[in-house]
Amino acid sequence: MFRPSHWIEAMRIDKAGIMFLVVLGFLCFGKPPSAFGQIPEAGTAAGTQVEKIRIGPHPEFTRILIDLNQPADYKVEADFKKKLIILSLPDASLGEQAQSRTLRDKNLQSIQVATVEGRVQIQFLLQQANTRFFHYLEEDPNRIVVDFQGLTTPILKTKIKEGAKTTGEVVEEDKGKPRVKGMTLNQVAALVQKDTEEKLKQGWDDYQKALLSFQQRNYREAAKMFREYIAKYPESSYLSHIAYLNAEAEFNAVFTTERNPIFTRALEAYKWAARKFPDSRFHDHTLFKIADIYDRMGYTLEARTLYQEGLKRDPKSLYNDARKSGLANMLMKEGRYDEAYGAFQVLLKESPKNQDAKTALFDIANHYFEQKSYDKAIKIYEDGADRWPGELNERPEINSNMGDIYFAQKDYENARKHFFDLINLAPEAELAHRALNRIGDSYMLEGKDLSALSVFDESSKLNPGTALSQYGVIRMADIGVRNPRLPVQDVLLDVTHYFQPFKTYDTIAKEADTMDVLAEVTLSKGLAFMREQNYLNAIEMFKKLLPLGAESRFYQEAAKYIRQSLTLLVDRYSRQSGFLPILYAYSDYVGLRLGDITNLKALLEIGEAYQSVGMYQEALNFYEKVKEMDSRETYTDRLFLNLGQIHLTQGNTTEAELVARSFLKNYSRSDRVPDALKLLADSLKLRGRHEEALEAYEDLRKHRKANVSEAYYLIGEVNDSLKKPAESVQAYRN
Repeated sequence: MFRPSHWIEAMRIDKAGIMFLVVLGFLCFGKPPSAFGQIPEAGTAAGTQVEKIRIGPHPEFTRILIDLNQPADYKVEADFKKKLIILSLPDASLGEQAQSRTLRDKNLQSIQVATVEGRVQIQFLLQQANTRFFHYLEEDPNRIVVDFQGLTTPILKTKIKEGAKTTGEVVEEDKGKPRVKGMTLNQVAALVQKDTEEKLKQGWDDYQKALLSFQQRNYREAAKMFREYIAKYPESSYLSHIAYLNAEAEFNAVFTTERNPIFTRALEAYKWAARKFPDSRFHDHTLFKIADIYDRMGYTLEARTLYQEGLKRDPKSLYNDARKSGLANMLMKEGRYDEAYGAFQVLLKESPKNQDAKTALFDIANHYFEQKSYDKAIKIYEDGADRWPGELNERPEINSNMGDIYFAQKDYENARKHFFDLINLAPEAELAHRALNRIGDSYMLEGKDLSALSVFDESSKLNPGTALSQYGVIRMADIGVRNPRLPVQDVLLDVTHYFQPFKTYDTIAKEADTMDVLAEVTLSKGLAFMREQNYLNAIEMFKKLLPLGAESRFYQEAAKYIRQSLTLLVDRYSRQSGFLPILYAYSDYVGLRLGDITNLKALLEIGEAYQSVGMYQEALNFYEKVKEMDSRETYTDRLFLNLGQIHLTQGNTTEAELVARSFLKNYSRSDRVPDALKLLADSLKLRGRHEEALEAYEDLRKHRKANVSEAYYLIGEVNDSLKKPAESVQAYRN
């Protein structure tokens, strides 16, 4: 096995043999590596902090990643007899997540961290005294990478002779006596010469240059150098390593730099490596990478086949969890989220700490949340929160989504729990301010206006002038409109917005930070006009939101409230016989193209408004709509009577008389019987049948809901027509 010059191997060495082994090391490997990590000459900036120490991915070694807040100098010291390696950073401090830990690892027993006189010391306790390790500094992200490989083979030992006696004598060295048991100096020299020649033949120096470029993440340059090496040294013993590294370089060259990477060259490189070196220890990894690339390229059939073949070929492969994750992710890409969730559940039973499964579970939940499949989403969110409660600390959007789901389901207590958790765990996040507003909204919907007012007051003072702060101000004004008699304490709250809602609306409309805020305040002002029964002004406010488009929430809210305002306006003016405002408002509504009115009472009253101004055909059209939609026949009597009155107005007295008599027969318990009696009497009077008309007016006068004064007046008119002055005078006096 080749040993790159940057690997340090632990050896127990006799003092007498030290110089020989050092010379041998120089001859074989060149200059040994420095124990100090190298960074740019600019030096280390003050304030270095070790943020986190964690285990990183590596197919063969134990990789430790030491995350830093900035590039930093460091020093490495090793005591292999004690199985100890110490990494020191001067003028540094430890972050909260940089903690000591015990490991269950084949190469490391534990990692201990401490701060000693302003220097951070990280001690690695090894499993084997004979351990190789490699370290280097990365930038973007800033971190130190340390790799460990413990060996169970015996450590090279040399026997140390007693040194020369301190008598002043010069001990003459026997140059012909061998220093390594079983080998003469000439044999050692020949061995070194042979090793040097073999390295030249195998392309060792070119290999080292390409490897260094790869380690420095210059992947395009490394891939070029690997390709040149393959062409130059086709029989090299390092070729199996080179083939794999070349494929990795080709992959990373596009994966790490391009938004839409093209993996064609990487795929061919992996295929060549797999064909050329089927016995390589990297073969299984290569086959997995080929499947992964097919998956990334959208070649579903090929990827699925290779994943499944890999699972069957070696049930104990290190990459089987990744293969199962790939198969499950393919289900997600195909929109089969239920099946994907089931597949990841199975994977988690086998590998509870699988990171891909964790990420995928929350991605599936997010998908269901976006699709408004809240029952499915909350089930998966709760499952994920139970498995990985710490994930809620790292991803505040999870608490936000869970709170929104419970909010939509009107489970306001659970919604507030998640919103409060978000605020406490991530108080600086923008979602935290939004969560505060959602808490206030939940109190408003529960009718707890004083609690809501307190929350929105806090929101209004948080980042003043921003959209979320202005939302809090708007809601304070809304509470002032809907509940102006709360026991508000001026000392605790800024009550200006509460007591002067319309002034607040106008101020926010002028200073709105975003279009959504402007739309929100316009909607609130329209609702305030509605609450004051100022329906025409309310409709005018809502109309301002329609240009936002049918997909906008504000458009949909405005359309709904315009219909409600029109319905309330029509009913109010109908009771006051204000028919012209009704017709104006309805005509304006038709021009907005917001769909037909479906409220039966409003349709009937609009028809009556048309009837009152003599537009009988339009009135009949509305009556026909009401008749078709009124399955319970709630308004049948009213429609019937309106039809008779149209007949009477148009001079069709016979039809009017028939309608009146039919009404009195079929709707004798209707509240409109007085109107029917009057219709009957009026139709008889117009036909000259005064006696019968007089009798009908008398019946009208006697009805308990009749307008008695009007009835007496009509009786007096009929008596005038009959030339009965005395009876006429008597009726007028009553």
